Amino acid sequence: MSLDDEIVLRSELFEGLDKKVCRSMLELVGLRAVAVNERIVAEGQRASHVFCVLSGVVRLTKAEAGGREADVCICEPGDCFGEYLVPMGDAYAHGAWAAAPVELAQFDLPGLRALAAEHGGIQRNVMRIMARHLLGSLDCIAGDRLHTAAQRVANYFVSRCPNSASQATFRLPYQKRVLAGKLGLAPEALSRAFAALSGAGVDVRGRTVCIGSVAQLREAC
Repeated sequence: MSLDDEIVLRSELFEGLDKKVCRSMLELVGLRAVAVNERIVAEGQRASHVFCVLSGVVRLTKAEAGGREADVCICEPGDCFGEYLVPMGDAYAHGAWAAAPVELAQFDLPGLRALAAEHGGIQRNVMRIMARHLLGSLDCIAGDRLHTAAQRVANYFVSRCPNSASQATFRLPYQKRVLAGKLGLAPEALSRAFAALSGAGVDVRGRTVCIGSVAQLREAC
């Protein structure tokens, strides 16, 4: 398996950088393949790399004192994680698991730090990624406080429906456990939300979702 430079270059980490800096960045990259349900990093583990997802889906998790983990972010192709380690930190602030077979570009952390210290464009890109993750966290907190589980699921389903459609059928892009994490729900809460939305004409069978009335679903949001 070889590294496809074109895929890596589409990462946010490379946005707006000149060719010379990009070449230096690519020298720091290795490719890692991870099997489904395999741990990528453990929360609190000494950090050695920043990651970019090339293919597959990655679950970021946080653990409570008892060891139970909750999904806090879902990373898809093109997404980076661990970028907060470039300005500071020596340990991963979260766990990371492969929710599907995953290919990762992993950047050597000491090398990336040294390169970022020389090039403001890399620092800018790291800050941009960090800001996007922060805003995503704020949206998640707002969703927790303002919307029920059923409303969060309804909003997600509406976003998957064509704007002009009165009815819709689509396939979920993730396993239900991954979708639950994306929406900030426990898997059992997601199942209850599916059941609650059946009264709004929603039928979920496996990963296939049938929306009998998009207008009625919007009213449930």
